[in-house]
Amino acid sequence: MKNSLRYLLFGLGVGLAIAVVPRLPVLQSPDMVMAQGTSQIISPQGLANHLKKINAKMYGAYWCPACMKQKELFGSAFKSINYIECDARGTNGQPELCKQANIRAYPTWEINGKRYEGVYPLEGLAQLSGYQGR
Repeated sequence: MKNSLRYLLFGLGVGLAIAVVPRLPVLQSPDMVMAQGTSQIISPQGLANHLKKINAKMYGAYWCPACMKQKELFGSAFKSINYIECDARGTNGQPELCKQANIRAYPTWEINGKRYEGVYPLEGLAQLSGYQGR
């Protein structure tokens, strides 16, 4: 019971933290994402490949609604993301890596040596990672 309450409170805290993180507005289609107010078109698979190439990581938990949202933004391209499951009960759980990395919120992106907590639109991840392609 104590663990269930702890997870619930943690999840609520993460949800509140994610709700206040500023986001870039995006228009989405299944194959491409176009940032509002720009002509930049981003391929989810192209971005996922780029993130993998630069060794970016996403830390998360299988039960985390924000992580599910982040995965949905990539669609099937998410399989190319270097994803680290922080809950031992999840598939390929690696809680020790998350503890060593001092992960305190899900999802947390590690891109070019910097940490970014919360759900980011593909356009935001492209900017953070220096992705220029399609």
